[in-house]
Amino acid sequence: MIGIDTNIVVRLLTRDDPAQFDAAVSLVKASSTDAPLFVNPVVISETIWVLERVYKVDRMTARKQLAGLLDTVEIKVPEMLRMENWTSWLNSAHPGFSDVVIADLNRANGCEKTVTFDRKAAASVPGMELLS
Repeated sequence: MIGIDTNIVVRLLTRDDPAQFDAAVSLVKASSTDAPLFVNPVVISETIWVLERVYKVDRMTARKQLAGLLDTVEIKVPEMLRMENWTSWLNSAHPGFSDVVIADLNRANGCEKTVTFDRKAAASVPGMELLS
């Protein structure tokens, strides 16, 4: 298994550098279910941030593009990030994708809640509560 960085994922989704896009596609084609590419939660959050902030992709489109890529057989994500969570993540009203990931990862690891000083996150992210 080979881990891939955010810039590889971004290149696959944006195709903004033809040479790097071709190299990334070759890497994906060389992988398989037996030798997948690994994408960790930090890469997922960074990719959403880059798509939204740098490339000005709207929130739902960015999340759907990334989910489509992560659902391929050549890509492996940690088991706690499999499809059961994508629906809630993609439909979250909260604009901060990393907050949604943080709360869900914490829940998956046994946390009853995630406390925050972020009022918007506490109001719109399942499992987040305001620490007053």
